[in-house]
Amino acid sequence: MRTILHIDFNSFFATVEQQANPRLRGKPIGVTGGDKLERTVLGAASIEAKKFGVKTGMHPYEAKRLCPDLILVKGDSDKYLEVTKKFLNIIKDYSPLVEVFSIDEVFIEIPTSVIARSEATKQSSLRLPRSRWSLAMTISYEIKSRVRSEIGEWMRVSIGISYNKLMAKLASNLQKPDGLVVIENQEEAIQILDKIELNEICGIGFRIKKRLNNMGVFSFKDLRLVPLKALLASFKSYGQTLYNMSRGMDERPILPFFEKEEVKSIGHRHTISHDTNDEIEIKQIFLKLTELIARRLRAKKLVGRTVTIWYRNSLKVEGGFTGDSMQATIPYTADGLDIFQACWKIFHQIWPARNALACEAGGSGDKIRMVGVSISNLKPTTPQNLSLLPEARKQEAMLAVLDKINDKFGEFTLQRGILLGTSKIKRMPNPFLSDRRFKI
Repeated sequence: MRTILHIDFNSFFATVEQQANPRLRGKPIGVTGGDKLERTVLGAASIEAKKFGVKTGMHPYEAKRLCPDLILVKGDSDKYLEVTKKFLNIIKDYSPLVEVFSIDEVFIEIPTSVIARSEATKQSSLRLPRSRWSLAMTISYEIKSRVRSEIGEWMRVSIGISYNKLMAKLASNLQKPDGLVVIENQEEAIQILDKIELNEICGIGFRIKKRLNNMGVFSFKDLRLVPLKALLASFKSYGQTLYNMSRGMDERPILPFFEKEEVKSIGHRHTISHDTNDEIEIKQIFLKLTELIARRLRAKKLVGRTVTIWYRNSLKVEGGFTGDSMQATIPYTADGLDIFQACWKIFHQIWPARNALACEAGGSGDKIRMVGVSISNLKPTTPQNLSLLPEARKQEAMLAVLDKINDKFGEFTLQRGILLGTSKIKRMPNPFLSDRRFKI
């Protein structure tokens, strides 16, 4: 049996801001992604704000209606990443098996050798507990103490301990803030699963829950009654995952954060400050996004060939906003102009007709609020990928100079003429680490 801890900071962005500014402590605060409140959402709500019903992802105006005294603070990604690095420096003292699940949560697996030594030792200078679970609890309390003393007195974590990742994460959610919950075995797990909603477990979101409801499944007890064959027919390979979830089963290994993971895709998205169907404005945003993607490709010495675009419009329905997506395959490239030309061609295959129809129906068109671009089907850059044509070689040399200057002086210090006059793309605090790694 494995011993796994899931450690999750409580209201991470908000608590970091309270730690940094003592005047915010004990007060309801919400962390935003930008200055324009009409276009941003809360990236986090403090523990005090949550008592009024304020939630992550909520619009600031809605949050203010629930909590008139809510203090809004603009997010600071660098500040949050610095806290995460300090936290990882603590965690690495307890196990080499540490998986960074997001910027504010990790999984740790206590090595079997440590468990065996603990269970075999009745009395030692280390005073190790004999039970694997009491050992895990001892480690957990020590981590909690070190977080407060080494990161900040206002910082708190909730810890779940169990026999697999799924149940450890569920356990950490059962008691917040500053909780510590142990789920020792499958029998306990099933008892807890039968008391919670389907979407209270990691891996079942709005859409999957809705599909399960359409099948007559409203609880994990219902889900256990569905034959595996039926789940596979409806959900393909994910049907096996749902089957296992309902039984508290999960065999996923810990993926140590210091092991280099293969990058499968690179992408960026941007929420526009106002709903728009102005093609020039949309084009400028695509130009900026594709340049950012190309810069990251070249930094990683990669080229890609499958370009995907997606957009969301201003029409909101249950579960999110409507929109569309499409992809196309192009020759391998790490040039932003190549990626832009592909995505602009794709965009013109799906959006203008919808915009025209919306205008004909008496509306103001298919107005867009968010666009995104990604490139996948990646492979390393090799001499074989490089063109022998003089014009192409000149372009590659120009991009190398552009990257060198922008690495030194900042993004878009030097840019193509076609990008002059385009608005700046601002990055919001992101709870997910994507392909960013830590040096500790």
